[in-house]
Amino acid sequence: MSRTELLAVLIGLFAVTIGGCSKPESKITVATQAKATATADEAVRHVLARLQRQELQALWEFLPPSYRGDVEKLVHELGEQLDDKTWEPFVRICRKARQVTSDLIAKSEKTADEADRDVTTRLRTVHQLLNELSESELSDPNRLRHLDGLRFLTGTGKRLITAISSGALGDVGLGQDAFSQFGEVKVDLLESPGDSAVLTVQWPGQEPTQHKFARVEDHWIPQSLAEAWPTAFPKIREQCLAWVDELRSNPEPWHAKLREVDLLLEELAATKSLAEARQVWQIGASRLAVEWFGAIPVESPMSQESPINSPPPAKPARVKKPDTEVLLPDEPQK
Repeated sequence: MSRTELLAVLIGLFAVTIGGCSKPESKITVATQAKATATADEAVRHVLARLQRQELQALWEFLPPSYRGDVEKLVHELGEQLDDKTWEPFVRICRKARQVTSDLIAKSEKTADEADRDVTTRLRTVHQLLNELSESELSDPNRLRHLDGLRFLTGTGKRLITAISSGALGDVGLGQDAFSQFGEVKVDLLESPGDSAVLTVQWPGQEPTQHKFARVEDHWIPQSLAEAWPTAFPKIREQCLAWVDELRSNPEPWHAKLREVDLLLEELAATKSLAEARQVWQIGASRLAVEWFGAIPVESPMSQESPINSPPPAKPARVKKPDTEVLLPDEPQK
C-alpha cells in the first residue's frame, strides 16, 4: 500500500473512530476545502499543509459532507447504545494504569541510568495517553453522545495523536517528526478531466507515484476512497454496532480481559525498581497479547534490552490475583 493510500485509510478510520456528532449547521463544521481550493493538487496540498501545522481538523474537513454525515450518525448510534456500566470498568482500568505509570516514573527519576531515563521519557507519553483516555470525552458515554468532531480534533484528538507519535504505544512507525513530513510531500497535477484527476505524489526519500482522485460534493478525495465508501462504510457501521451490542448483552468476556490487565497493573505496582518493572511488563504484555489477540506484541514503550554483562533481575513472584469484583463486576449490578 502506498503512503497516499495509507493516508486516505488513516483519514477514513480516524474519522470513523472519533468523528463526533456535531450538527451540520454548526459554524464550526463548515468545510473550507471547496472555497480554499479549486483543483485536486491544491486540495491535497491544503490538507498536507494543515496537517504539518498539526491541525487535525483538516482530516474532518477533508471528507465530503455526506461522508461526515455518515460518521456523525454512526458515532451518535454508538453513544446511544454504549452502556455506562459496561464502559466504566475500562475507564477505571485506565485511571489505575495512569496511577501505576506515575509511580513508575517516580521510581525511574531516582536512578542515573541512561536507559532508565529513556524509559522515563516514554512513560510520560504513556501517562499523557492514559490521562486523555481517563478524563476526556472518551471516558463518558454521555459526553460521547454529544461529541463535537472539530473541537475533539483540536483538543483531545490532537493530544492523543501527539502521545502516540511520541511512542506511547511503542514502535508504531510514526516517530516524533510525523507531522513535519507532511510539509515535505511534493504534489503535482498531471491531468484533470472533469470531476477526476491524476496526481503525482512524492514523499521524502521515495520515488513519485501516481494516484487517481475524484471530486465528490466539491471535495477532492482519492478515487479509491470514493469507490469504497458506499459499500465499505455500511460494513464498518454494522461491525461497530454489533460489537457494542455484544459488549452490552454479554460483558463478561470484556470484563475478563480487563481483569487480566488489572492483574498486570498489580504486578507492576508491586515492583521495587524500574528494571524489575521492565521484566514484569515484558512477560505480562506478552501474556496479554496472547489472551487478547492471540499474537505476540511489538516492541513496547517499556521494552529495553538489558546489557549483556548485566545479570537479569530476579524473576518477580506473580502477584496474587486481586479481588476485582468491585472494580470489574462479572455482571452489571441490577
